[in-house]
Amino acid sequence: MENFIKRYDEYYEDKETKEQKKRTVVIFPRFHQLRAVRKLRSLVREEGPGHNYLIQHSAGSGKTKTMAWLAYQLANMTNPDGTAIFDSIIMVTDRIVLNRNMAEDVVNFEVTAGTVKDIRKGSKKLADALNGENRIIISTVQKFAFALDYLKHEKSKKYAIIVDEAHTAIGNEAAKDLVNALSTKEDLENMGNYDPEEYDSPLDALMAQMQSYRKMMSHISYFAFTATPKDKTYALYGKDGKSAHDLYSMKQAIDEKFILDVTQNYVSYKTKFELIEKHPDEDKDKLFEQKKALKVIGEWLGKNKYIKLRKASMIVDQFMKFTINKINHQAKAMVVCDSRQSAADYKQIIDRIIKEEYNGAIKTLVAFSGEVIDSNGNKCTEANMNDDGVTDNDIAEKFKENDYKILIVAEKFQTGFDQKLLHTMFVDRSLGGIQCIQTLSRLNRTYWPYKEDTLVVDFRNDAESVRKAFNQYYTETTLTGDVDTQRVYTLKETVQNWNIFNESEIDKVCERMIDKDKVHEVPSILLKIVHERVDSLSDEDKDKYRKEVNRFVRQYGFLAQLMDFTDPDLEKFYVFCKVFYKYLPYTKETLPMELMGMIDLDKLRIQLSFDGAIELEDSPTELKATRIGEVGKKVEDEKKTVAELLDMVNSPFASILNENDKIIKQIWEELLSDPEVVDAARAGNSYDVMVNICKEKFGDAIIEQIDKYYHFKEILDKEKGFALTLVGKFVEAVAKQAAATSSFVYDEEVLKEKLAEALKGEMTGVCSKMRSLPEIIDNFFFVLNTISIPKLDGIDMLLKEALNNIYANPNLTPIVRYTFFNSLVQKYEAFLKKLYFLINDDEIQGQDGKEPGLADAIHAFKCLWNLKYSTDDDGKKFSTYLQMVRNWRNDEAHNAPSSSDEEVNAGIKVVVSLYLYVMAYSITNLEMAGRDVDGAAGTVPYKLPEDESSSYAFAAEEKHHD
Repeated sequence: MENFIKRYDEYYEDKETKEQKKRTVVIFPRFHQLRAVRKLRSLVREEGPGHNYLIQHSAGSGKTKTMAWLAYQLANMTNPDGTAIFDSIIMVTDRIVLNRNMAEDVVNFEVTAGTVKDIRKGSKKLADALNGENRIIISTVQKFAFALDYLKHEKSKKYAIIVDEAHTAIGNEAAKDLVNALSTKEDLENMGNYDPEEYDSPLDALMAQMQSYRKMMSHISYFAFTATPKDKTYALYGKDGKSAHDLYSMKQAIDEKFILDVTQNYVSYKTKFELIEKHPDEDKDKLFEQKKALKVIGEWLGKNKYIKLRKASMIVDQFMKFTINKINHQAKAMVVCDSRQSAADYKQIIDRIIKEEYNGAIKTLVAFSGEVIDSNGNKCTEANMNDDGVTDNDIAEKFKENDYKILIVAEKFQTGFDQKLLHTMFVDRSLGGIQCIQTLSRLNRTYWPYKEDTLVVDFRNDAESVRKAFNQYYTETTLTGDVDTQRVYTLKETVQNWNIFNESEIDKVCERMIDKDKVHEVPSILLKIVHERVDSLSDEDKDKYRKEVNRFVRQYGFLAQLMDFTDPDLEKFYVFCKVFYKYLPYTKETLPMELMGMIDLDKLRIQLSFDGAIELEDSPTELKATRIGEVGKKVEDEKKTVAELLDMVNSPFASILNENDKIIKQIWEELLSDPEVVDAARAGNSYDVMVNICKEKFGDAIIEQIDKYYHFKEILDKEKGFALTLVGKFVEAVAKQAAATSSFVYDEEVLKEKLAEALKGEMTGVCSKMRSLPEIIDNFFFVLNTISIPKLDGIDMLLKEALNNIYANPNLTPIVRYTFFNSLVQKYEAFLKKLYFLINDDEIQGQDGKEPGLADAIHAFKCLWNLKYSTDDDGKKFSTYLQMVRNWRNDEAHNAPSSSDEEVNAGIKVVVSLYLYVMAYSITNLEMAGRDVDGAAGTVPYKLPEDESSSYAFAAEEKHHD
């Protein structure tokens, strides 16, 4: 027992003085740890090297320390003659973070300096450690392939390999590289069934050698640790290939209070929605493959901003109102995302809610690999999103600090991450099987006496799927059925039956693969085979053949580790297929993305679907050994119309959703089409200014229709964080919309031509009395390009940008087109004021000293004021047009985007015609005032503002009604 009790010095920072202090830590094994190590020692003593052992200990039960104890115990075991049973103990995992966690525990146990060699970087360092006399070596499994060139292979040694997360740590090729790195020629000769002299050619001898490296070797023992063994894990490492040598089940660990039961407080939410068809008449005959279409709809909903915003608000409110008080006010949370982009988005949304609603009371960190573009088009990395630029394992260290409470992850820290203060997990990704257990088990660490429970808030999965996943490994698990190594020949024959390649071509490729001077010839050989014999196959046969080749490659790597015979032809076939597979044509699944342009989100609600404890079964379970079956055939998918697809998607929620669930979308669209809001964004106002404008508009929209929005207002009053963040997202959406339209190329001559083409019918009567249409349009742009006074010149950029997008931008969306229509209506008054100033060198005066409104501007132009007295058809038409613009201008409700595309296009034609009408009748007055197109004095070319701080004078101007 004394050998198991470990003492080491630990340095920590005093919270009050901030000084570095030292304390002695004593580690005492739990019974299951002591039992496992003793049992394995006994088996090694009895059987010697060359055997495999499976240790199935529940996640969070202290596997890393068990492995550390085992490493030291194995390192100290000797034969009767005093020689070591194992020359070196190698501890491997497949992830750098896990490797570091393992290394820290093992190094802490070190008594004799130099016993442990932690190889985190550099394959040459690993080779040096293997060539030397290091007793315990810690490394990632990937380094062994790169260390081969540096290894001496001079002396045969005995190795004990301790594998963490054995269900995933060592892949088929990694296992071969590991054995290759640790074996000498003498080790191969000792296998008994390998003799290079038996083979007809050096190639066959080499293939037999490579195949031998895949097998269990007499000088290597594996000690495989995992909480969730797969069928292959049992077959490779299990007792008789069926069960674990030592079991510490999830149930036992929970009963003994070693871990917490993460299924006891499980809350599941379902995102309930209703989609509507935009153009039911137009799209009724279009058909889409059902499965692909439903996949597209599902992915679109997962990225939807309304949904993401709502979830983020729930996450922050749940943490700040509940979780933050747990574990003696030290609790932390993790948000598990379905993609790197989602992680980046959530980081920004959650940070904003915390800042605006909770005054920045806590901080967050995000973890994902590489670089990703967020939903706003920004490049995001861990370094540019996290404080102090922390990345990788430094994030785990930073997360230990008290200020950092929420860790947002995508495919990181979901396995092997040990943080005792984690209390709550928010899941926004689909989890299944082993991944579900590994992820949720990040919460199960105890922190006595403060950590009493955990909480899982799940937005994607349901209680039943989680129950099934955990139930598989809750008590004892065994493997049923046999793994037949002979079936590798069946798999090989299935590929051969296609007669795509022959034995001669296999030899050619394999000979060149082992010759670095000829390896460059391999692609041409394989491509020729593909072009001559694969390309002519049907798409269905190509797909089937590719899957069958891939199945052989995957299964051979596993079965070869269990074979008790040597067949170099199998290895050659594998080497060929492994390379050939990469050249086989692959038809990427095309998804009907155009479908999303035909449907719209109409109603939305995120509703509680389960809240309570998940009951797990207290009985042993079985895993079935993988059998050979037909590869998945490409089945023709059933075709559905848009209406049929939406009926399938919406049907589960038809009786649940109501009109209140439309509200966010309606208000969102109102703000996106409000000309004052949009113009303020296009003019480059600051974020704070835009927030204030949107807040005001947001509040107005609710108050004006309080009878309709009463229920929603209650929600906003209760969830302030959601309300503030919603406003923030409105600002982002408006800014993004403005940026997209502002960046569209502006060519004034092209725009003039398009305007003339679009308006020639409307302006025929006017042009017969006044000037030609091209001349009218030239003068219109002359007015916009001429400097007057700042508060009037503010419309120039906005009008030209609106017209340019309406008439020249083929990708303009209906809601943005509607926004520009509203902008043209609102700016008509300002245009009249500028035109009047250029003619009279004075401003229009309002009645009784008041600010002039639209009525005053109309009165200033006789051609407009007299329209109501017109008797000819053309005059009556423009009189009607003027009245329509006045009604639109003064109607507070016109901003709601309820009009059809046809109505909007007709409205645009009306208002643009009025701009040109007043221009036609004012050209002579402009010329008399000395302002004419030919002189072009005082004009400036149009360009977008470079200074983001510039403001738009009319954005805050009051609306005036006739």
